[in-house]
Amino acid sequence: MRALTNIGIYHTKNVQGSKTLQQVINEVLPIILKHVTLETIYCFGFESHFKTNQNIILQEDSVSKTQWQLNLLLIGENPSNATADLADIVYQHTEVSLLLLCYSRKQIIQANNKHRHFFAKIIRSGSLVYGKSQELAPLKLANLPDLDYNGITTYSENRLNIAGNLLKQIPLYFDKPLVAAYMLRLVVEQLCLGVLYAFIHYHPKQFHIQYLLQLCKSCCGLKDKIPVSLFEQERFNKLLKTSVSDLRFRSTNIFTYQEVKTAYAYCTDFFDQLTPVIDDQLQNLKLKDDEK
Repeated sequence: MRALTNIGIYHTKNVQGSKTLQQVINEVLPIILKHVTLETIYCFGFESHFKTNQNIILQEDSVSKTQWQLNLLLIGENPSNATADLADIVYQHTEVSLLLLCYSRKQIIQANNKHRHFFAKIIRSGSLVYGKSQELAPLKLANLPDLDYNGITTYSENRLNIAGNLLKQIPLYFDKPLVAAYMLRLVVEQLCLGVLYAFIHYHPKQFHIQYLLQLCKSCCGLKDKIPVSLFEQERFNKLLKTSVSDLRFRSTNIFTYQEVKTAYAYCTDFFDQLTPVIDDQLQNLKLKDDEK
């Protein structure tokens, strides 16, 4: 059997501030366990950075605050699918951002081979922060067959092709901003799905755009490829939440021609930055497939 592929679970070394990682985890765990019954929690990544604000005009003292994000795998018999709601609840109480993967033992056992490699990597290399350590064999995560590199590259290439073809069509709908907004959402979604499958061979259970972007930044080492202008402005965030229900039921546009045109420029830049990175990764996977 070949060695496991390097599934990129990236740990950020920049840990600053007065609280330790253990203190942050101790704050977060009781809130999570109040809302969901779990057997085990693994931390498979974290990020901490120091934020300082100062207003010279008002002569206010600087205010320093450490911002944390934890990446957690929650394993329980009936895990919550509302990971965004649970993460929001924790943030309201602690101001700690969470990236949550929630699975039951049954779901892990029944996962496809690519996901089993992903879960095995977290359990072997992550930090156990709650419950008892999970054995790989009972979860069907031991002695895994080789990854299907050809299947991974085909899926990711298809996502890139869909995103690229959508981008070519969007200018035809600038005068229909709601349609253009929905197409832009699909572009970002397809790019994220392609990135996640290419780098960590993972297909998420939910498709909220901010959640997908968070996965890409935290698990694929692509933080510098995410355009802040598009994804941290409230108006563009709302644009990227456009759903098929909006197309079904809204009778008026909620975005302007200029807004979708600006968002299109940002999304095109996002596509142009990610495409060579994904292509390089897919070439590496093709080489691994040839070496079998």
